[in-house]
Formats: sequence, C-alpha cells, structure tokens
Amino acid sequence: MKRLLLTATFATLAVTAALAEDLAVSKDQSKVIKLTGAASTVVVGNPAIADVTMQDATTAFITGKGFGTTNVIAMDADGRQIASFRVVVTSTSDRSVTLIKGREQITLSCAPRCEQTAQSGSNAAP
Repeated sequence: MKRLLLTATFATLAVTAALAEDLAVSKDQSKVIKLTGAASTVVVGNPAIADVTMQDATTAFITGKGFGTTNVIAMDADGRQIASFRVVVTSTSDRSVTLIKGREQITLSCAPRCEQTAQSGSNAAP
C-alpha cells in the first residue's frame, strides 16, 4: 500500500512539474493536457490570448487565440489548486502572411497559392 501511495505521489509530482513550465501553443491551434485531478473551476488570465475547453473533468484543450502570454489555473470542487501554468501563444511556422491596414487584419495561407484563412470566432467563410 505504501509503495502504491509513493508511486501515485511521484506520478502527480511529475505531471505538476511538467505543467510548471510554459505551455507553448501556436495561434489558432490547440493542445491537450491531462490534469492531476478533477477540475471544478478553470480560469484563464486573458481570454483574448488563450481559451480552455474541458472535454471531461481531467482533460483540457488549450487553444491559442492571440499572441502573448497568459496563465491558466484549475481548482477542484474543494477549492484546492490542482494546476497552474503559463500559456505562451506564438505564430505558426506554416506559410502564412498577415496584412494589416488600420484596424483591419487579413491572414493569407500561401501553400502553394495565397488564400484568405478563416479567423478564430468567425462564422463567415473567407
């Protein structure tokens, strides 16, 4: 029993240590993470930079929405923190270009021909 408890403790520490580092996500891309316990509340520091969608109580999808850095905190039903990590949203390494004119921004995917891409949260087709 003691050995099982130690194994569980080390597994929890390993996952917690992994989440202590920054989670890098490309803009308009998602990554999945497994939490160490069941989350009851999940908070994103700046929802304009990243979004969290929970698949179940321990599986979260982190989506990059805008460039920058924010943080995510997850708490269990008793109000205990089960996860806290930074999310860094960066540009993708694909063949794209963004044109900015005043407040208007258009992103083109150029592989092989440049075509306008759909924007996050946009319902209209490009």
